[in-house]
Amino acid sequence: VSLIKERYPLAPIIAGGTSMGGITLVHYMATYGLRANITAAMIQSTGWSVFESVKSLSKPSNMVFNLYLTHRYKEVIGENRELFEKDGLDVDEIMKCRTVQDIHNKYVVPIHGYANVEEYWDRLSPHRQLLHVKVPLLSLNAADDVFSPEKSIPVHLTERNPNIAFVVTLKGGHIGFMEGVNPKQLGYNDTLFFEFVTMIRKCLDSGELKLNGEWSAEWNDSDSSTSRQYPVWPTNS
Repeated sequence: VSLIKERYPLAPIIAGGTSMGGITLVHYMATYGLRANITAAMIQSTGWSVFESVKSLSKPSNMVFNLYLTHRYKEVIGENRELFEKDGLDVDEIMKCRTVQDIHNKYVVPIHGYANVEEYWDRLSPHRQLLHVKVPLLSLNAADDVFSPEKSIPVHLTERNPNIAFVVTLKGGHIGFMEGVNPKQLGYNDTLFFEFVTMIRKCLDSGELKLNGEWSAEWNDSDSSTSRQYPVWPTNS
């Protein structure tokens, strides 16, 4: 990000993050605030509470996803056995893992120095970081996403931080959001991103938003009848 900003200092940077990439982006934005060199960001299918994600993946109906992720973990670790063994990991023991929870306990926790798996899940969950986001952030989630259960999506935090907004669709699964039978055509996530970028561009052109994502003093000082508040699209129940 710093390199891009150095080469193109007058260009807005609108970031995007998907799934784990969304978690990473939220942590980055919350950590660096207005120093993140990001004008705005949109994320999709982000898991907001790892505790709830793991609980969802442990349901019998969702175990196929759990088993697949576990298989991929073990595949990568097995292909790089020597590297992991140099770090003191018992690869043979990791190969016995049957769930993502097992992988977290026997691989992620020891290699990254967490006290236990609960500490890792707590540190990774990005929902509390939202209060520290200083630039416009739009999150797209689906109510039927097994990796991000509907009840874990922190829509209520929009009342405490006007920089964030949520779009929650009834369907879409994990990074689905198809708008037709052809999986290669643009989906709702693409459409929403284009609309979001257009909105940010208009705010920049009008002077309401600065390149670093900060709202102008004139806009922030406006009266309550015209104060900035992004809309929220809740799911229908």
